[in-house]
Amino acid sequence: MPNTPLKTELFNFKRHDIAQVVAIEQQLYNDLAYPELLFYQAVHQWPSSQFICRDADNILAYAMYAPAEKANTLWLMSAAVKPNCQGRGVGTKLLSDSLRSLDEQGTTSILLSVAPNNAAAVSVYEKLGFEVIETAEDYLGQGQHRLIMQRKITDKDSL
Repeated sequence: MPNTPLKTELFNFKRHDIAQVVAIEQQLYNDLAYPELLFYQAVHQWPSSQFICRDADNILAYAMYAPAEKANTLWLMSAAVKPNCQGRGVGTKLLSDSLRSLDEQGTTSILLSVAPNNAAAVSVYEKLGFEVIETAEDYLGQGQHRLIMQRKITDKDSL
C-alpha cells in the first residue's frame, strides 16, 4: 500500500473504477463474488450510497449500501478491502467516512450481516458502533449463519 493519503469518495460511473471494484470482489469471494452487473446497477440506482477508498492511483476498498424496507435505513450489502491492504485501517476509514456521509444525507440506521466466525470484521463493526441484534441460522443458505448487526447513526427516527 503506497504511503499516499487515503481518500474516501462516492463511487462513480467510470468503467475502470468498476473494473477495479469487481477485481477486489473476485479476489476475496471467487465463485461467490457479486457480478459486475450488480455494481453498475448499484451506482446507477443508489449513487449517493456507494463508496470507494483510494490512494493516488488505485481503489483499495469499496462499500455498497442499499435501501432497507424501513425509511432512512440502509443495508451494508458488501464492504471489501484488497487483500494486501487489509489490517491497515483502510476498511475502518472507508466505513467511518461513509457512515458520516450517510448521516449527513439523513440515514438513521445501517444494518449488515456478517459471518459469526469473521472476528476481524465483527471487531471493526463493533468499534464503529454496530451491535448484534440477531443471530440468523441458515441466513444465506444451509449452514450459512450470520450475525445481523445494526448501527443507529442518529436518533432522528425517534423524534
